[in-house]
Amino acid sequence: MKVLKSCLLIIIAFACPVSSFAAKNMSSYTMQKYQDFTECRAQASKTTDYKAILQKYSEFEAEVVSKLPANAIDLEQEKLFWESCVHLAKFDYIFNVSSDIKQERLSLKDQMNRNEKYISAHKKKDGVAPLFYMITADTTSCYMSFSVASAMFHGMRVKTLYQTAAENGANMWAANLGLAQWVYYAPGLFGGGTKKAEKYFLEAIKASQTNAEKFYTYSYYAQYLFEMGKKEECSTYMEKAGSLYPGSTYIARLKKLNANGMGLFTYNREHSGVDKNDDPNATDL
Repeated sequence: MKVLKSCLLIIIAFACPVSSFAAKNMSSYTMQKYQDFTECRAQASKTTDYKAILQKYSEFEAEVVSKLPANAIDLEQEKLFWESCVHLAKFDYIFNVSSDIKQERLSLKDQMNRNEKYISAHKKKDGVAPLFYMITADTTSCYMSFSVASAMFHGMRVKTLYQTAAENGANMWAANLGLAQWVYYAPGLFGGGTKKAEKYFLEAIKASQTNAEKFYTYSYYAQYLFEMGKKEECSTYMEKAGSLYPGSTYIARLKKLNANGMGLFTYNREHSGVDKNDDPNATDL
């Protein structure tokens, strides 16, 4: 009965209608700094001192935000974008080192709501940047991934945001990577499925330009291949990713997971506890 209830809740989420949005550009300053931040995150994967990493992220954000007034096209949007980027980067580490992440999830919820408020106010008036749709999708996806009811409530919205970003922006490796994971986990009845996800993983790889972007697209695709039972191909892409940032503890952790017979996507699902949280009223926490 619990499994049936979970399936029905998820199906409702993916049956929601898709909306269309207008798009505009972010400043070249933010676009460049986003590449720099991706590089910062890849470099940070070489250390296990997560407190130092979190501090570094905070310092990066403070420096960027201090220069936004002189460089941003849309100060409100770009400030929200950077708050979201750093929130997610920090959450990624905290998720793996702490058993109590309630406050972090509440913070993600607040960020998600503020992002959505901005989108609602600007989507028809003067447009929203593809990167902002993407980061809002990431924020919402991360927030909803801890209960079936949250997935029910936000699931289709995440797909819409990722699709809007991927279809309207150039070199949207991160949007395609997010969409690939959405399709991987989504029910086949609504366009999801593990085999269908490969298309978007490959699109993410194709769109990645810098070493840091390739580091993430290669490693995620490698984990997809592992989940599909293609271990030799997984190993090839893991080595490609690892060669870009030798000594990465992130790659070492993935290899350890694989050696124990588990892929990243299975780990994330089990670690989140989503399958155990079947309270239909748990759309928030």
